[in-house]
Amino acid sequence: MGSTESKMDQRNSMNLRTSSAFELSERTISARKRDLFHRWMSASGVQKYVLGRNKYAASVSQAVAVEGFIDDFTNDQTYLGRPVIRMSQLPHDCLVVSCVVDGRPLTALNRLHAAGVEALDYFTLVRLAPECFSPLDYCGNNQKDIAEHSGEYQWVYDCLADSLSKDSFRKVMQFRYTFDLDYMQGFSLTIDRQYFEDFLCLGPDEVFVDGGGYDGQTTLAFASRAPNYRRIYYFEPNPTMMEVSKKKLARLPRVRYIQKGLYTRKGVMQFDGSGGSTSRISETGQDAIDVIALDNAVSEPVTFLKLDIEGAESEAIDGAANQIQRHAPRLAVCVYHNQADFWRIPRRILDLNDRYRIYLRHYSEGILETVMFFIPGTPESVGINL
Repeated sequence: MGSTESKMDQRNSMNLRTSSAFELSERTISARKRDLFHRWMSASGVQKYVLGRNKYAASVSQAVAVEGFIDDFTNDQTYLGRPVIRMSQLPHDCLVVSCVVDGRPLTALNRLHAAGVEALDYFTLVRLAPECFSPLDYCGNNQKDIAEHSGEYQWVYDCLADSLSKDSFRKVMQFRYTFDLDYMQGFSLTIDRQYFEDFLCLGPDEVFVDGGGYDGQTTLAFASRAPNYRRIYYFEPNPTMMEVSKKKLARLPRVRYIQKGLYTRKGVMQFDGSGGSTSRISETGQDAIDVIALDNAVSEPVTFLKLDIEGAESEAIDGAANQIQRHAPRLAVCVYHNQADFWRIPRRILDLNDRYRIYLRHYSEGILETVMFFIPGTPESVGINL
């Protein structure tokens, strides 16, 4: 089933005939945002607060003297030597920077605006003074990669199977290219349905692989949607999270727990487990984990493979080449950990098996939770004349 060069030429020729222009622009930063930024960076007498407590908030407090931090969901009194207050305690005429960047940055800004507070988002700080603030996770080379591989992004856009995928892809790429949060209007945090769209058409006798199970929630969601599954293979390299998962999934039958990470091959890798759900394989990691190729771990045909393994998705796909070529499982792959994965992963998968339709969905208001789906079909259904 693997595509040949001639098949790829046919696909590219088809894309040239049917494509619409995929163009990104550098949106001008508004005068209001520039004014707020200059007031924030100046030594004026305005009181300054930071919404959130994370590494971005720490970065802001190192660059600019702040009065304190806002967190409505803690009983802690101080953070980094400054008081922690509720949003309702903010003084009149203060200025706030929101360091909520992952799940609900738009919601955080809207709460501040509803409270009558002048607020700026962290993305604008990074846009205007990248040398002063910590870089955003998973965004180290966004602009460079998009600029250098514009043809690849056009190709992905043309391959997407529905208008929602195309619209979501355009908005997410525009956001990642400019860090202009306004492009994320219309998205919301909907991780309760992440990985499970109607076009999956789950049925009985499914063989599900949860690559990067973390706390077991995705497997629970799968079992509720496909209760008559044949088997679940659960991969999680972190021993603490594996124990959490086994307790959560204890009532599910036919689950095989594999305390390893998915990769291109069998081996031992360094692992940084300090990031919770963002733990990852890393040369500087303090822990060693076992890894394995899916093709060496699962012999029966897989029907649905989910991958959320913090940047190792491309390697895991190489390790599942046989499954993809021979059995064409449905795939749900996180592509937001590395900018190049937005085009590199679909290139690799279609090279292994060109009978996939591609969809894209985004499940947050910020950087996280962009999932690319690969749904098997006939060559005609994906626009290839063999």
